[in-house]
Amino acid sequence: MGREAKGQKDPLEAVATLPPLEARAHEPPPATGWPSAQLADEPASDAAATPSPAPRWFDATAPEVTPARRGGSRRIWSVPLFVAALVLVATARSLMVRALLPIALVAAAVALLARGRRRPLLTPPQASRRGLSLDGDQLLLQAKGGAAQHLLLPLRERFGVTLLATPRRDRLVALLSSGAGMSSIGAGFDGPSRRAFAALLDRASVVGADEVGLEAIGPDGEPISLGPAALAALLDELALRSPGCLERFFVTDARGAALSLDGRELRAGGRVFDLSAPLEWRAFVFQEALGQAIAEYQGTWVRQGTSEIVLVCLLPAMSPALDGLSASLGPLDRGALRDLRLMQGLPESPPSADQRVAIDRLLMVPLRSALDKAPRPAAQAPRARA
Repeated sequence: MGREAKGQKDPLEAVATLPPLEARAHEPPPATGWPSAQLADEPASDAAATPSPAPRWFDATAPEVTPARRGGSRRIWSVPLFVAALVLVATARSLMVRALLPIALVAAAVALLARGRRRPLLTPPQASRRGLSLDGDQLLLQAKGGAAQHLLLPLRERFGVTLLATPRRDRLVALLSSGAGMSSIGAGFDGPSRRAFAALLDRASVVGADEVGLEAIGPDGEPISLGPAALAALLDELALRSPGCLERFFVTDARGAALSLDGRELRAGGRVFDLSAPLEWRAFVFQEALGQAIAEYQGTWVRQGTSEIVLVCLLPAMSPALDGLSASLGPLDRGALRDLRLMQGLPESPPSADQRVAIDRLLMVPLRSALDKAPRPAAQAPRARA
């Protein structure tokens, strides 16, 4: 982000992707809490020493259409047809009307019910030809009709998976980041699936429900949406192939410098911060002129020793109302309440341009969560709590 950006040019240009970080064989990846990542002697390299697992297919679903709802709508529309048939039998004076028309209405209702029952019998490949293929050392998006394949994630190099969720935990998005770029995969969760996959949802950082990135648009221009069980299975497979991936992300800032979180190490603005050692940080908001308009930003100031940076991004259009959400979340989702508080910051003056590092807005809360777990100097304020 150059100095000339202040006041005239948006200092938050599109975030690109960074080349893979150099291999660090002396530093084993951190444990992620998943059963496959808790081996004490796990090697640091992500390269598989064993033969590649068998290819796996994850069928993509259209988030706006579910077979259960379609079947329910057919059952609802069949009821008026049966009622109309009974009314005609009881009230119609013409024998022709009393006999033929009710039969036609009943036949139409039966056809609706039969069609609704036959549809769920279709197997996933018949119902949808769009999905994800985990084959060898790459994760691919298969477009509709098998017309094209898009690379979402190369598995040979080091990659990261960042989990994000809405405040009410009804949608989960996995951000996949590597040297090949960034992509996202989403899934919707209803009441039963939220209870069934509570452990998975609890690992996700909460962001604003209005974030455009939660739509998980794929390279073919359509959302990539899996079922809850399919997304959980995919994440298990990725964590098995690359232990510690759930604690990483790899991108670049607007200047092209490395911006990454890899376990207990943060790289930003050409500086390296050790998150296992004491550091200072705080969240704040500021305003700045952008041509004839006023732009609102959120910033995260970080200092450790002589290294000092300010991570900045645009402030979300709508900040969650903590009081209203606390009642709906319930007392048990303490992680969501903590993340909602991590979003808050006091107004301050704009930081100097040479200290700023642009960051994708979706990554700000996961970054602050990692900073919140780092040790603090004794003089620092206590970390955010639910």
